[in-house]
Amino acid sequence: MNECYVIHASPWKETSLIVEVLTAADGRVSLLAKGARRPRSVHRGLLQPFHRLNIRYSRRGDLKTLISAEWDGGSNIPIIGQRLLSGFYVNELILKLLQKNETCPRLFEAYEKTIISLADTLIPAEVILRRFEIFLLLHMGVLPDFKSVLNKIDEKKIYFITFKDGIKVLDGQNPSIIKKEIQKYLNLHNEKVVIDQFVSLRTVQAIASYDSSIENFFSMLTIRKTAIETKKLLRSLIRYQLGSVNLRSRKLMLDLTNFTRLKIEGYLDD
Repeated sequence: MNECYVIHASPWKETSLIVEVLTAADGRVSLLAKGARRPRSVHRGLLQPFHRLNIRYSRRGDLKTLISAEWDGGSNIPIIGQRLLSGFYVNELILKLLQKNETCPRLFEAYEKTIISLADTLIPAEVILRRFEIFLLLHMGVLPDFKSVLNKIDEKKIYFITFKDGIKVLDGQNPSIIKKEIQKYLNLHNEKVVIDQFVSLRTVQAIASYDSSIENFFSMLTIRKTAIETKKLLRSLIRYQLGSVNLRSRKLMLDLTNFTRLKIEGYLDD
């Protein structure tokens, strides 16, 4: 049996489902759940996002066949309210960025902690999302080595987080040096540089603390500037990996935020 979390399920033909799951041993796996939509199917109601299950499946092909699925015996705490959208955002990142059939025990553990924390409501959702984004980028091998520059601690420095050349430590009080470094990078890679790639020391320290306790990571993001820089930088790194692919859950979260703001300001009637 394989422990897994259901990431997504979509109808296939009249009675079946295509199910995406995350496992520790095999990573992201696509499954064909035959007859799962039939009224009397033993899988009916089980194959829902965020459910933790024990499953068996065939090992052949890219689309594997689900043989059996059952509750793992642990608790499946529901995620409610706007935090549910955060959960869908996490699941969509896995679908869009994670390669299939690639072992990922550490990422599986990070995902499990993320889902439990989102259901628990003690830690702000934004903090939970930032930590998962870091673990996902780390698993993909594209997260710059933030810990490597911690020995260059200087509040006057500015840190240029590149997509291909790691982290550049620049003199934050010398605009000409910053401009020269940007031009050098553009000449080498011919790609857009955005302001979100330039962050302060505190942001570097916050991201470098990703593997400490969630409480410690939370404390690092209580500084508003650090929280904003961290969010914008990680989103830039993720957008670079997504390329032209858009996140539907991200748009939904933005739409809901705008709707809520308009309601508060009285522009929309009940």
